[in-house]
Amino acid sequence: MIIPTIYGIILGTITGLIPGVHPNLVATVLSSVNVDGIITIIFITAIAHTFLNTIPTIHLSSPDPESALALHPSQEYSQQGKAHEAVLLTLVGSVLSLIFLSALIPLTFKIIKPTFYTIEKIIPLFLLLTAIFLILHQKNKLIAAGIFIVSGAIGFIALNSQINEPLLAIFTGLFGIPSLLINSEKNKIEQKITEPEITQQSLSTITKSLFFGSFFSFLPSVGPAQAATIQTTITKNNSKGDYLILTGCLNTVNILFSLVMLIELNKSRNGAVAVIRDLGFTSLSELFDLFALSLIILFPCTLACILFSRTFVKLRNNISTKKLSRATILLISSITLYLSGIIGFGFMLISSVIGYLPYRLNTSKTVLMGSLMIPTLIFYAKLMLS
Repeated sequence: MIIPTIYGIILGTITGLIPGVHPNLVATVLSSVNVDGIITIIFITAIAHTFLNTIPTIHLSSPDPESALALHPSQEYSQQGKAHEAVLLTLVGSVLSLIFLSALIPLTFKIIKPTFYTIEKIIPLFLLLTAIFLILHQKNKLIAAGIFIVSGAIGFIALNSQINEPLLAIFTGLFGIPSLLINSEKNKIEQKITEPEITQQSLSTITKSLFFGSFFSFLPSVGPAQAATIQTTITKNNSKGDYLILTGCLNTVNILFSLVMLIELNKSRNGAVAVIRDLGFTSLSELFDLFALSLIILFPCTLACILFSRTFVKLRNNISTKKLSRATILLISSITLYLSGIIGFGFMLISSVIGYLPYRLNTSKTVLMGSLMIPTLIFYAKLMLS
C-alpha cells in the first residue's frame, strides 16, 4: 500500500493546488486504467486534496466548490497580510477532524442507519427550510431571494446540459472571477508568515463540526460550504478564524463520512466515492485500512500544505495584485474552456455576472448556493409528482 499511498498524496497535492482539477476527475480517469491499489490511490487523493484545496482559494481567490465560502473571511486575513495564517486555520480543521472522526468510527456505525432512514423522509422539506433559513438571515431579504433564484436557474440549466464539469464552470463564475476582479483593483499588501492562535472556542467549533458535517452528509447538494454557513448561524459564532477552521473540518469530514455511508448504506455523495463503489469496495476491513492510511498521511499532507502556502506567500509578495489576479483569471478561464468547452465557458461568463451581484448589492455570497440547492429541490419535486 506504500506506493499507492504515495501516488495518492502526489495526485491530491496536484488537484488541491490547481484550480478546477478535482479528485472526481482523477478518479474517473484512474477507473479506466488497470492500476494496483487503485482504491487506495483515489481515497488518499481525495483526502490529500482537502488539505491543500484552500491554498488557491485563499491565496488566489480561485474557489473550489467545497471551499468557496472560505473566500470572504480569508480575504480579511489577506488584507491584514495574514493569508498564510488563514491557510493554517483550515489545515487545523482538517487535521483535527480526521483524528476525531477516526476515533468515533465505532459509534458512527451504530447510529448511521437509523439516522439516515429517519432523515431520508424529510430531505426535501429540510432542503427547503435550509434555503429559507439562508435567505432570512440576510439584511436585504428580497435581493437575497432574487440572487438565490437566479443562481439556482443557471445551476439548473448547467447541470441539465451536456457540458463536462458543469460545477467547475458555474463555480468559477459565481465565486472566482468576481472576487479576482475586485481584488485586482486593490493595492498589494505585504504577506507575512504568522501562526494562528487556537482557542478553546476553536476546539468547540471542531466538535460541533463533526456533528454538522456528518448530518449534512446525508443531504444532497448541502456540502461543506452550506453546512459551514448554517452551523455558524445556528451557533452564533462570528469568529472569522473559527469559520476557517470549520471550513477545513467540514471539507475533510465530508469525504470520510461519505465512505462510511458507502459501506453502511451503499450510497455515495461524491464522484470519487462513487468510483470507489463501482470498483467493488464493500469490505469493512478495507474501510478501517483506509482510515488508518488517512492518519498515516497526516504528516506529509500537513507539511505539503505549509510549504506550498509559504511558496504562495513569496509569489504574492513578488508579483503585483493586478498581474496575479489577471494571470489567475486567465488560468481558470482556460481550464474551464478546456474541460467544459465553449458552452461551459459561456456558463462561466453568465455566472460571473451573477456572482458580482452580492458585491454590488451588499449581500452575502451564501445565497449563490442556490445554484446547487434549487436544482436538488426540483429533482425531489419531480420524484414526488411522478
